Amino acid sequence: MTRVLFLEALPTIAGGQQVLLDMLPALRDYELHALLPDPGPLSDALSAEGVACHFAPMARYTLVRKNMADMARFPFDQIRLAFRCARLARRLQADLLYANSSRTFIWGTWAAVLARRPVVWHLHNLLGDAKTLALIRRIGRWRSVGQVIAVSQHTAAQFPKLAHKTSVIPAGVDTTVFHPDPAGRERVRTEFNIPGGAPVVGSVGDLIPLKGQHTLIEAARLAPDGIHYLIVGSARPGDDESQTYVANLRESAGSNVIFTGRRDDLVAVLGALDILVITSERETGPLVLLYSLSCGVPVISTPVGRAPELIQAGVTGDFFPFGDAKLLSVRLSTLLNDRERLGHMGGAARRLAEDQLSLASFHTRIQNTVKRVAETDL
Repeated sequence: MTRVLFLEALPTIAGGQQVLLDMLPALRDYELHALLPDPGPLSDALSAEGVACHFAPMARYTLVRKNMADMARFPFDQIRLAFRCARLARRLQADLLYANSSRTFIWGTWAAVLARRPVVWHLHNLLGDAKTLALIRRIGRWRSVGQVIAVSQHTAAQFPKLAHKTSVIPAGVDTTVFHPDPAGRERVRTEFNIPGGAPVVGSVGDLIPLKGQHTLIEAARLAPDGIHYLIVGSARPGDDESQTYVANLRESAGSNVIFTGRRDDLVAVLGALDILVITSERETGPLVLLYSLSCGVPVISTPVGRAPELIQAGVTGDFFPFGDAKLLSVRLSTLLNDRERLGHMGGAARRLAEDQLSLASFHTRIQNTVKRVAETDL
């Protein structure tokens, strides 16, 4: 039986980790293992799907540009993890290493060389640190890197010299899970004491500066009274930058802004919204865009990731420039004042998800890629 060893750098479930979970049904015939930094929500979810989890402590780094402390511990951590991963790959007799995070690309590839196994890179994000990007671009030319999977053309464009081994495989959404949920809508609104007919706007994602939730909070101060705002998500564990950002968000938020924390009932939470807002400066997806469309909720977004491909202004949502809280408030007020139009946009969003965003194509392409690379003779 073919054995795959997934490499992950987070113990929690964010966008890239959810994509990993979504791909598992395509690999049911394989023996699956995962190397993670710590037990947590991700290991729990993987174990529930039959994936054997292994653990190795991993250093934490700042989100975008690396500071001096990051630079000091980076080489030692990479070497330690490469040897540990290689030993695990040999012990498991893994046929393929699958680096599902850009933070695992370097040590994962070194481990692949040591273990004489091919490695797949799954690229979910845009790399903000120039030195790291340059190093990864160079390592990506090695023969052990059998395939680079990018979630969008914009993501793939970071590696122009790896075009011959790069495939763009956008994430999909299970439209049977993410669907309009009137009962969930009422339940969530009741939980937060929101009147049934009141307009509700929200954002969903990790509370980090790149996600730009401060723009929505500023727009909430500029928009007319009577609108409720849900900020869904939490700070990243152990990340000081994220913790500070959350503290600043809470301090600047008005009484009409509700911080829900991380939620497990995302379908109901999305259903409670009239509009989802994506305020990100840098994105490659995001998955919540797909989820919202599938739930029949229009999206107002910055022009990031797949948003320009999936949002048709005035049909399934609209756009505003990153950081432009004033224009965002105008977009929100205009749409929320036209309930009939908003309803038509929700219907169009759901039809788009059903027609173009299903998981079937995603599963087929992942399965074919893993099979081909696992059979590579190094």
